[in-house]
Amino acid sequence: MEREVDVDPLHKYKLQNAPSGNITYKYIVDNVEEKFTRTLNAKSTSTYYDFFEREETLKPLEKFQYPDNHWDRSIGKTKLFNDTYIPTIHFSGENTETFFHNPATSRKLERVTFYFKDSRTSFSKVPASAKNKNFEKFQIRLQLGTKGIKGRYLLKLRNGSEDPTNLRQTIYGNINQAIGIPSIHSIMVRVYYNGKPAGFYTLQEEAYSESFVKAEFYGESVDHTIDAPNPVGDTFDCSTGADFEYQPNNSSFYDPFALKIGSNKNKLIALTKALDELDTTDAKAVEFFDKHWLDIDTFHKAMCMEYLTGDWDGYWYFTSNFALYQDPRESTDSTYKFYFITQDHDETFGVGLTDDINTVGYDFPKQSYTTMINKLIAGSPELQLRFEKTLVSIVQNIFNPVAFTKVVDSYYDRYRPEVEWDYSFTRPFRRSKQTPDWRYKDFLAAFEHPLPGLPWGLYEWVTLRAEAIKKEFCIT
Repeated sequence: MEREVDVDPLHKYKLQNAPSGNITYKYIVDNVEEKFTRTLNAKSTSTYYDFFEREETLKPLEKFQYPDNHWDRSIGKTKLFNDTYIPTIHFSGENTETFFHNPATSRKLERVTFYFKDSRTSFSKVPASAKNKNFEKFQIRLQLGTKGIKGRYLLKLRNGSEDPTNLRQTIYGNINQAIGIPSIHSIMVRVYYNGKPAGFYTLQEEAYSESFVKAEFYGESVDHTIDAPNPVGDTFDCSTGADFEYQPNNSSFYDPFALKIGSNKNKLIALTKALDELDTTDAKAVEFFDKHWLDIDTFHKAMCMEYLTGDWDGYWYFTSNFALYQDPRESTDSTYKFYFITQDHDETFGVGLTDDINTVGYDFPKQSYTTMINKLIAGSPELQLRFEKTLVSIVQNIFNPVAFTKVVDSYYDRYRPEVEWDYSFTRPFRRSKQTPDWRYKDFLAAFEHPLPGLPWGLYEWVTLRAEAIKKEFCIT
């Protein structure tokens, strides 16, 4: 087999005079032969981009199912987030070598190549920066020009360092998409640099970015096109203390709302004024607010997910880690339509629940949502009933032991060999200590069993939460 590009690890071979019928084959690398035999269908003229020693190149994952999904504005998964395949990302170059060993400064990486099931896409001089450098497997932020892959050009390689499964971000995001809210897409990928292993990462979008907004709000999922306004609306990256109080004489109150796109925060302040003046007992006023100011359906669904997963680092618990987008096509000269977008979902399903947040210990998943009510949920009996119907529906369809385990078991089966590989080598960036320091054995245990500092297995958390809600709402 021949290497197509010297710096990339893709090898190709053209078989002359192929026999009739199915073709069986296997790969041998450095005298190591695959332990299984592959089959190419007689009607096929080429293989997919197989990965050495990965037996199933394509394997559909189970999907979360939900009957009340009305979000039809996203461009969809496209090839970038097609999780029937595990993409590979390969970085190459001298700057790349330095960056992976010492990520202290941002760099332009010479070449980044994405491998999908039947195609590859390369980028040159890619700006890259690192976060979470207290872990050897640090986070990487990439900007792939201004077009990227199917319009998505601002991406992050994340690792759930606190999450022993490293799948909570993916699970949370896939549920968000199933229930129908604007949400960042994720996919698990292998990452290499200059032919050497870097890790098994979660590739994600950036929730406040123009790249995400265009793809998620103005996409067409059939032909994968984007028709976005120019310019797009205001976006905000919201951190601890970002709450929707109306404080017109205290501009510093809105400091946690970091304006990423737009010229000022006037539209945001107008939203808080509209919320402050909203009479939640007036059905017509609520309907007007829903249509012209903040989409309540997607906000309720987002709050259901924060409650169900114990997302303590999100909005409801901590007024943190969310984004806002103001859609100019749904706004007027006097009203500004906003959408709430959740982000950063690794510390969920019990991860990171310290004593100052969790005052009830093991029984935390049994707590009612009524311990954390706010105006748009409990402002009127009608709003509260609307929220509760959404909550119950998510539990009945997704957040219960049967439905949840069926889907996540397929993730475990697919990704277990990748995680084993992820713990099999020494990373280029070294730390003398990192906490927590999960290992492969912890991944294997974390679905069913508690771990030090994590009192619930992943499935146990879902069971406890679902059973408590069934009891509270008398669900059979």
